[in-house]
Amino acid sequence: MNMNNSYRYLHLFEKEKGGVGSTGSLVSAAHAVMMRGEPVVFIECSVTQSDVSNAYATRHTVHEVDLKSDDAADQILSAVQQAEPGARIFVNVPGGHLDDLDRVHDLVRYVKNKYPDLMQVAVTWTMGLDAASRTTLDVLRETDIPGQLILNLPEWHGELTNYSHVDQDLLDSIQAEGGIVLDMPKLHPHLYDRFRKDEIGLDVLSQARGMSFGNVAAFEMWQDRIAAKLADIY
Repeated sequence: MNMNNSYRYLHLFEKEKGGVGSTGSLVSAAHAVMMRGEPVVFIECSVTQSDVSNAYATRHTVHEVDLKSDDAADQILSAVQQAEPGARIFVNVPGGHLDDLDRVHDLVRYVKNKYPDLMQVAVTWTMGLDAASRTTLDVLRETDIPGQLILNLPEWHGELTNYSHVDQDLLDSIQAEGGIVLDMPKLHPHLYDRFRKDEIGLDVLSQARGMSFGNVAAFEMWQDRIAAKLADIY
């Protein structure tokens, strides 16, 4: 994504269903931005779980938006406009809400065209291992995606060969259209559980109670990986 501090940067993290690593990828990307000292805003649309809100709301701006509400798209765009220039706005989208997302995409597309200096947009699609994830991605690509497509094949699922529904033609076509193919670095499960189960944001994890020297060292090694991997993406 072309970086210009006069823009806000809207990152929609989408998936076909839960459990594919989208939320973990979102907080990883947001953490890389925080490490650079740049402003981060969260929009929590997974309101039944609120993992992001629970871990970050006391230290960062978190807007909670129910995609089922009639004005969900309006709320998301208002949050973008309220963010300071240069901010990265990370939207945690739950699975199974593709019809609701159509309304969000429509308004994002309209606002981008009407107010071209307001924001840049990227859609991070986190791929699962099943056929439904690929089918839904294909349908999404047939529509007018309101920004750059980042195809996320997270390391949580192992090697690229484990993604049996991802072929070279798909990767080549996404990159030819200006998209990005990303294998999000894996945060070890025992560290990720501190976020998901203990509701500890990654920005304060190193100082959290119960973190041993080895835990902190492993976390710091992961931080170095995402800093290098994500510098030109988020």
